[in-house]
Amino acid sequence: MLQPGQRITLKVVDLSHDGAGVGRIGNLVVFVTGALPDEQVEVEIIEVRKNFSRGKLLSVLEASPERINPPCPVYGSCGGCQLQHLNYRAQLNYKKERIGNALARIGNLKDISVNPALGMENPWRYRNKVQLHAIQIKGQLKLGYYQSGSRQLIPIEDCLLLPEGFASLIKILETELNKQGVLAFNPKTKTGILKHIVIKQSEATGEMMVIFVSARADFPQGKDVSKKLMAENPYIKSVVHNINSSSREILGRDFRLLAGSDRIKEKLGSLEFLISPPAFFQVNTKQATRLCKKVVECANLSGKEIVFDLYCGTGTLSLWLAGNAKKVYGMETNPVAIKDAKANAVLNKINNAEFIAGQVEKILPELLSKNIVPDLIVLDPPRQGVALSVLEEIAKAAPPSLIYVSCDSGTLARDLGILKDFSYQTQEVQPVDMFPQTSHVECVIEIQKV
Repeated sequence: MLQPGQRITLKVVDLSHDGAGVGRIGNLVVFVTGALPDEQVEVEIIEVRKNFSRGKLLSVLEASPERINPPCPVYGSCGGCQLQHLNYRAQLNYKKERIGNALARIGNLKDISVNPALGMENPWRYRNKVQLHAIQIKGQLKLGYYQSGSRQLIPIEDCLLLPEGFASLIKILETELNKQGVLAFNPKTKTGILKHIVIKQSEATGEMMVIFVSARADFPQGKDVSKKLMAENPYIKSVVHNINSSSREILGRDFRLLAGSDRIKEKLGSLEFLISPPAFFQVNTKQATRLCKKVVECANLSGKEIVFDLYCGTGTLSLWLAGNAKKVYGMETNPVAIKDAKANAVLNKINNAEFIAGQVEKILPELLSKNIVPDLIVLDPPRQGVALSVLEEIAKAAPPSLIYVSCDSGTLARDLGILKDFSYQTQEVQPVDMFPQTSHVECVIEIQKV
């Protein structure tokens, strides 16, 4: 029986869904962050549960030929990346296999072929958004990432997933906030004010948005800091104050404009999109464009079809599909996202897309009850996947085609298994590597009624 603190030698045979190495001691699975398949490693056991254990990698005794030296100096401390020690070709293979394994194990879809993952020519500096945490260290406000599994701050000198200009902006932010006497919020003592900073940048225009997230509504230094930022960096077009007094999420619901515009503009292909402070937008613009193109290819529209876009967000896929459809109906719970979607339709002069705010579970049956019959339904749900009631409504409507866009292979496999029981057959599975150097992967699935 393994015990915490025990040192063992382990043969690694696989990678888990979150990129940890997987080995076995007897019948007990051992997960080891930083280890790779085909490696012999020395491990210290740090946790033992009934069905699995976790180990800390002490040394690599026999290295995988796929192992490389991570270029980031804080890799292993920062929790943002999981796969920098694995060469990029092998990362893409891992993501393809991970999706195939999930489909077989969870969805009982054992004969489905998964296409090679669409990777990036340069899998670095692709993120258009960063979320920074603020902590007071030795009397100074510091910005950075949390260490994996903790709230210990890893200060950011540079992040190789961010555009090069972000590092200098972070330094300017730290300097100006300290000069203005802004204190980081301490959740234990309830002192200080600043919790997080979110930075967004348009790849197409270079425009940047800075969002200060505070624990209280009073942020007296906000105006002065905003003026200084916009004077220092002409690309900053929007500075926003967000109040989040209690939510565990990064952003609260209350947004107040401090300076500049309330939105920045991005492009995906030929379409332009306005990005507001709370709006969700894919963090990898280049790969998001490839994903949209794949969805349009799978849709194969003739111009006569009615399309439902479930969980449409700010309307990205809806507007891409509208150019080849008769009518697109987008539905989304977040009313702010629907407001952005409508603005994006106007911006791109698209008049055959209608956006409806509310729960998909309610909107979908309402549209069907009005005898609005879809030829294609697109699903792009959050990580928890599609509600069973929605899948049942889809089965009742019986459209000939579905396209499922997923960021979670587990819930994707579950939902495809349910759709199989409703006589929908998975035709094509195309991974898109939206998040190089991490264990995450996006996927586009073409599904047909049989």
